[in-house]
Amino acid sequence: MSFLLNSLANAARTALMRVSVTSPLANSGLLVPQATNVMQSAGFKVKGKLKKRCKDCYFVMREKRLFVICDTHRRHKQMSMVPDERNTWMLSHATQGKFRSW
Repeated sequence: MSFLLNSLANAARTALMRVSVTSPLANSGLLVPQATNVMQSAGFKVKGKLKKRCKDCYFVMREKRLFVICDTHRRHKQMSMVPDERNTWMLSHATQGKFRSW
């Protein structure tokens, strides 16, 4: 959740920086930059095999992905790779023939 908030805050901050000082929008008072208290954190490490790095790390399954989240050390966040569709097929003697139904 904090990852989404950080990315939204960064996007808003860069959008405010793009408005030039001579722009009529900047002088109208509509786009006044405000100080936000956003703590920066690193993104997820994408790995093939996840493991706990400390005693406070725990596993969470969301949207067909496995995540490791740590409340004490934010840098321990990990995310599993998305499984490739081709590598998840079950092949048997019936599907090995020349002619395929698809």
